[in-house]
Amino acid sequence: MKSKILLALLILCVGCCPKAKQAIDPSQVIVTSYPSSIGEAGVAVYLPAGYAASETDYPVLYLLHGSGDDEAGWLTKGKAKAILDSLITNQLCQPMIVVMPNGYLEQTGKHYPAETRLWMESTFEENFSQLIAWTEAHFRTLTDKQHRAIAGLSMGGFHTMHTAALLNQSFDYVGIFSALYVPHTKQPHNERNIEMSALALSDKPAYQQTEALLAQQFANPPQLYWIACGAEDFLYQDNVVYRQYLDEKQYPYEYHESAGGHTWENWIDYLTIFAQRIF
Repeated sequence: MKSKILLALLILCVGCCPKAKQAIDPSQVIVTSYPSSIGEAGVAVYLPAGYAASETDYPVLYLLHGSGDDEAGWLTKGKAKAILDSLITNQLCQPMIVVMPNGYLEQTGKHYPAETRLWMESTFEENFSQLIAWTEAHFRTLTDKQHRAIAGLSMGGFHTMHTAALLNQSFDYVGIFSALYVPHTKQPHNERNIEMSALALSDKPAYQQTEALLAQQFANPPQLYWIACGAEDFLYQDNVVYRQYLDEKQYPYEYHESAGGHTWENWIDYLTIFAQRIF
């Protein structure tokens, strides 16, 4: 309920704020694809109001969806465009480009059978530098660490943590929403090993090296490493274990706990909060 009221107020403010009527051109979303190592992958790109008529270079937020969704998930279910339009219009966050890639490296409407989908097995993270290069070649972006952010929910939170660690000097703002940190196994969920040490047993080098990569990342830490989770989320204990690990290593982070569980109501809140904290 809280997120619905906040979003409604923000959208109402867009209509009554004089600056909204003075925008040279409205925000827009481009749905296209970019080249990955396994073929074209879908991506949706939010461009803020004024982008087309200006020569300004913008910071970039890479925003990642959860399992079962695609590059449109944050737009259709997460109201990302409305949230960003409202926050930017009311000067509550910086104008930014938001890049929402397909987490399965698929193209919209061309999904692989579910059993063959690339999920949490490192291909996405290993391809992320290609997405950054494509973004910076096709849009007017600021290209340093200080002007890049990455965030995601659930599976996208997993991808966020591991991508930020792998490309450990690429993002100054990291947002991890309702995430797991150790890949799923064939064991029942409540029997999974969720300790960070379990990553060393992975057959994927990118995950085997996670602890060393995190050490590199936090040697020059992000300005904001923000973790959020609902108190009733089925991944709550995963987040407890990960935060204990960060505490043991004395890696700086901020934690936001909300009521509720693994829901879009929470993720809408988290994006609204996180977008106001970056850049």
